[in-house]
Amino acid sequence: MNKYTYNNKDYDFRGKIQSLYDLPLEELHQQLDVFDAHTDQSSDFHRIYYDGIGNTDFYEVYRNFIKNVIQPIFGEEILYQKIPTFRVHMIGNLGVGEFHKDSMYSHSEDEVNIFLPVTKAYDNNTIWVQEENDETSFYPMNCEYGEFYVWDGANLLHGNKLNDSGQARVSFDFRIITKSKYSEENIKESITNNTKMVIGAY
Repeated sequence: MNKYTYNNKDYDFRGKIQSLYDLPLEELHQQLDVFDAHTDQSSDFHRIYYDGIGNTDFYEVYRNFIKNVIQPIFGEEILYQKIPTFRVHMIGNLGVGEFHKDSMYSHSEDEVNIFLPVTKAYDNNTIWVQEENDETSFYPMNCEYGEFYVWDGANLLHGNKLNDSGQARVSFDFRIITKSKYSEENIKESITNNTKMVIGAY
C-alpha cells in the first residue's frame, strides 16, 4: 500500500462535490438524519451527489486524473471504474457494514483500489485495513485532502470503526485493473448495483 500526493487545485474534487451541499462537507452531520442500518451507504447525501454531480465537470476532472496521475503509477494501460463510489462516514456511524475483502463481493483479486478523501481522513473516521499477512492487526489510512492511497482492497480485510472524530469524512474510491490482467472469462456482476464488470459497463 502506498500513499501519493496530487495537486488538488488542478483536480478540485472537493470543490465539485461541495457545490452540491449547503454546509461544509465536514459538517454534513448537522443537516440531516438520514441513515440506514447504522451505516452510511444509503442516504439523502448520496442521492444529492449522484443526482447532481453529472451537472458539474467532475467526471471530466476524474478522467484527466486517471490519465495523468493514476496510469503513470502502473506503467501500462489500465481499465478503471467508470463511476467512482461516493462515501459519507458520519459522526456516530459506520461507513460500511462489516470488515470485508472486495473479492468476497464478486471483485477480481487482481483489482487495485484507490481511496481519495475530500475531507481529512484520520483515526476512526477513515478506513482501517489489515496489516498484510496479519488478520489480527489493522491500521488507519490517515490522509489529507490532496493525498490518496493505492492499496489492495480486493485481498486485505478492511472496514470502518464508529466515527467519534467529531467530523464527517467524505471521500470517493474506485478500482482499476491493468489491461494485461483483465479477462472477460467468468465475468461477475457488482453486488451493489448489478452492473457487469466489463469494459463499458462497470
